[in-house]
Amino acid sequence: MSFVATVLFWRIYLHRAGELLPAAIAAARRPDPLARSAATAHLVMLAGIVATAVGDELVIAHPLGHTPRAWVAVILGGPALFLAGRAAFEYAVFARVSPDRPIGILVLLALAPAVLLAPPLVAAVAATAVLLGVAVADTVRAHRGPPEPPSPPG
Repeated sequence: MSFVATVLFWRIYLHRAGELLPAAIAAARRPDPLARSAATAHLVMLAGIVATAVGDELVIAHPLGHTPRAWVAVILGGPALFLAGRAAFEYAVFARVSPDRPIGILVLLALAPAVLLAPPLVAAVAATAVLLGVAVADTVRAHRGPPEPPSPPG
C-alpha cells in the first residue's frame, strides 16, 4: 500500500499543474504571489507526504489489530493534507480546483469513523483507494478535452 500510495502521490502531483508551473509563473501578471502560493502549497503537500509516511510505518509495524485515533489521523490525514495542498497548487496554476480533490478530502474524513473499527491495514487500503479515485478522475477529465493552458488568478 505504501508503494502504491507513493506512485499515486506522484501521479496526482504531476498531472497538469505540476507540469505547467513554470509556464504559469511566466504567464502571471504578478509572478511573486503565484510563486509564494505555489511554495506554500508544496509545503502542505510535503506535510501530507510526511504524515502518510508515519502512517505507513505504523501500518507496516502493526498491520492488524486495533487502530488508535492518532493512527487514523496520520493514515487518512496525510493523504487529505496532500490533496488540500494539491488543490491550492492547482488553484495557483489554473485559478480553479478540480472537484475530485475536495471530494477526496471529504471521503477521507467520512472514512475515519469506520476505520477506527478496522485494522490499520484496512485504513491504509481505504486511503490508497481514495488516492486512486482522484488519479482516475484526473485521467478521465484529461481525456475529455484538449489540455488546459495555465491561467493563474489575478
